[in-house]
Amino acid sequence: MKTNDILSEKQKLILELLKSNNIDKLKDFINSLKTPLYFLNSTNFDLLTLALSLNCTFYIIKLIYNRCNYKTLNYVVKDIYHLYDMSNHKDETIVNYQNSLEVLMDSNNNVKSPLLVSLEFSDFQSVEFLINKGADMYFKINGKYILEILREENLLTMRKLNFLLKNGFSLKKFKIERLSNFEFKYIKKCLENFVFDINFIKYLLNLYKNKAGISKRKFNHRVNNEINKIEIPMELYLKYLDRKDYKKVEYLYKYYEYAINENETIIINKKLKIVELIKNNNNLKLETFLKNNNYILHCLYSSKSEILNLINEYNVSSDIVDILRNVHVT
Repeated sequence: MKTNDILSEKQKLILELLKSNNIDKLKDFINSLKTPLYFLNSTNFDLLTLALSLNCTFYIIKLIYNRCNYKTLNYVVKDIYHLYDMSNHKDETIVNYQNSLEVLMDSNNNVKSPLLVSLEFSDFQSVEFLINKGADMYFKINGKYILEILREENLLTMRKLNFLLKNGFSLKKFKIERLSNFEFKYIKKCLENFVFDINFIKYLLNLYKNKAGISKRKFNHRVNNEINKIEIPMELYLKYLDRKDYKKVEYLYKYYEYAINENETIIINKKLKIVELIKNNNNLKLETFLKNNNYILHCLYSSKSEILNLINEYNVSSDIVDILRNVHVT
């Protein structure tokens, strides 16, 4: 049964007015009501979420917010009525979104919040308005953060993430572990926004402006404090190692190595890998492995002599010997 069948007459009327996006007719309708506008809202029908979903003008969004007397914006609606027919929607992206709605509805039980809907439809003016009115970027829906839901729906973009970061979203409240299934560009962006953030930049600019001196020790201490703000989970390293995505491992290790608590696991695994390649006389794979892991070789072996000891331990080919002799370890 379509949702229109279970709507009250007044709900059907205002639904049609919202679809027409006519604020004057909407105001006339609201003024004709004998009861407050918010009486039309229910657990399965919410005017604000509905207006956002129908891409109503910002003036209509504000009108509904003001007239419905919302005590909080951190709530969910179980059904979004307009989603059953969006074939006439002016935004092609939204029309394409309509085609996959059944899958999305199953994935999150079609539960929405105002902020989630405004982000889904890239309505950044409304997103900012809702955040300023108290919409929580960390509000969970069915145990998932809004950012996670956007990713699941394939509706997350760098522009949306940048907008949230600009408005205060940070890894301080959103644990990096929850980003493990995100594309790396989103992980990198969140890290770079959190570590060496605007406060750190202001600190440096203030030093420059006031021509204030700072000792190397104090400066390094400040830098280390920034790096230690984040702890990179081991699963993130192992994930990229399993995929042989060494550039991402190198990025995480290079910039956040002070925050690794369990890097011994990585070192041990890589040592075992080198031994395996040497034993098997696999010179091509060994050469590639050493090249991809050049940034961490100083941790794998403390000196070149330690590497050369492997030559004596295994009956290796001359090619392997040459490769190991050329390893750049002090």
